[in-house]
Amino acid sequence: MIWLRIVEPTKDKADTEVIAALGVFDGVHTGHQALLKEAVRLGKSLGKPVCAITFHPHPKSFLMGSDAAPRLLTSTDEKRELLSDLGIDLYWQIPFTRELAETEPLEFVRKYLVETLRARHIVCGFDYTFGHKGRGRPADLVSWGSLYGFEVSVIPPHLSGGEVVSSTRIRRGLESGNIQEAWDCLGRPYCVCGTVTRGDGRGRRMGFPTANLAIQEDKVVPGNGVYGAFARVGSKSSGRPIIESPAVVNVGIRPTFGGKNVKVEVHIPGFSGELYEQKMQVFLVSYLRDERTFSGVEALKSQVQKDVSSVLSDHRLKPRCGQTPSFTVPGAYDRML
Repeated sequence: MIWLRIVEPTKDKADTEVIAALGVFDGVHTGHQALLKEAVRLGKSLGKPVCAITFHPHPKSFLMGSDAAPRLLTSTDEKRELLSDLGIDLYWQIPFTRELAETEPLEFVRKYLVETLRARHIVCGFDYTFGHKGRGRPADLVSWGSLYGFEVSVIPPHLSGGEVVSSTRIRRGLESGNIQEAWDCLGRPYCVCGTVTRGDGRGRRMGFPTANLAIQEDKVVPGNGVYGAFARVGSKSSGRPIIESPAVVNVGIRPTFGGKNVKVEVHIPGFSGELYEQKMQVFLVSYLRDERTFSGVEALKSQVQKDVSSVLSDHRLKPRCGQTPSFTVPGAYDRML
C-alpha cells in the first residue's frame, strides 16, 4: 500500500520530475481508474512518482455559481483515499480561483505543470479541458509537449453498457434511482457517508428504529425511494466495534407523516442500540421501491417488513464474517471509518 502524500508545489518546489495525472476525478469512476492506472504504470516504468492534480472547489461550482453547480460523488477525503488505493503517490488540490479561471491554457501549462510541478509525462482524458473558458484541449498538451519537454498520453473514452462513463452519467443514474448503473460505472456500490443524528423517534415507536444520517451538503443524495444497502458504523480508533449489516434506507420526505424535508434514514434489522454521533457508511446496492403515502401506520409497517425481508434475502448484502463477500469494501473506506 502506497500512502498518498498531499503536496503544495507552489510553496515547496517539486524535488523531482513527476508523472502528472490531470482531472477533477469526482467519483474516481472506472474511466478515472483507467487513466490513473496508466499513470501508475508509467510511473513504475520511468521511476517517477505519480501526482494527481485536481481542483477545489469544483470548477463548475465556481463558474456556474453554487446553486447551479453539480453535487459531488466523492468528498475530498473520499477522493484522496480512493486515489491512494490506486497507488497514486502525490495529491495536489489546486484552489480554483478567479485568477486560475482566467489563466490562458499555455500559461497554465507553463506555470503549473512545467515550472512548478516539473511534469515529465502528462496523462489526461480525451475530454479534458483547462485554462480560460476551457479552451485548452489534449491536442494542445501534445503540441506544447515538444516545446517544454514532456510527453502526453490521452486516455480514450471508457464505456459501460455501450455508453461513455462520466460523473454526469452517474449523478443522473443516482438521482433516478438507477443504483446498478452507478455501481457499474463506479466499479463499486455508491457510498453515502455521514454522522448519525437524532430524529423524531417515530421509527423506533413503530418497531423499526432508524438512524438519521447527516450528509455533507454538496454530496449527491440518490433520488427519493427505498433502497437495499450495506451499512457500516463504528470506529476502531474510538474503541467502538464496527457494525456491518444489511440495511433498509429511506430517502425522502416521509409523506405518510406529512414530512417536507428530504431525509436519509437507515434501518439496521435486529439492531436497537444507540448510534448517535457515530460515523456511518451506507453502500447502496438495490432500489426496492418508490416512496409513497400509506393509508396508516399499520400499512406502512407491513411494507417495511417486506422491505426488510427483501434486503435480508439479498446475497450481496450478507455480512462478511471472514468470508469473501460478493463485493469488497475498498480499503479507502476502512481508513475513513
